[in-house]
This record gives sequence, structure tokens and C-alpha cells, in this order.
Amino acid sequence: MAETFLLEVVTPQSVVVSSDVEEMSAQGAYGEFGVLPGHTFFFTLIASGELSYRVKGAAHSLVTGEGFAEITHDRVTVLVESVQQQ
Repeated sequence: MAETFLLEVVTPQSVVVSSDVEEMSAQGAYGEFGVLPGHTFFFTLIASGELSYRVKGAAHSLVTGEGFAEITHDRVTVLVESVQQQ
């Protein structure tokens, strides 16, 4: 099993994050969810809130606007209206 997966956070203006990460969590429309490598596939709405992730053990976080996320076993693609770096 892989130890990382590709996280891409995209707004209409740019690709904000494109990195191999160990884990991530975000605020979905029905509550917070987390993703680890090898996660099962799902598609969800993203609510405005914090998106956090780890790269080589270092924690990072963003505040996102509303959008969508597609989760597969080796990639998470988050499409949101806006992002603010924290």
C-alpha cells in the first residue's frame, strides 16, 4: 500500500496545492471527513471551512470556499470557489 496520495486543490484562478500527502481532512457538506492512502472512492460536496493535510509530517491548512471533492485510492481532487492560506 502506498504511503502517500496526490492532493490537488484547484480554484477557478489556479492550482493552489498539487502535492503528495500522507493524510488530509476537510469540511464536507455532511460533516468533516478524513482521507488516508488507499481510501475508498467517493464524491462529496465541500462546505466552507478548514482543509488540512500533512506533507512529510508537517501540517498545513487552508480555508476553502464551497465546492466538490473526488476521492480515489491514490488521489484527492478538491475544486472550490476560493482558498485562503493560513
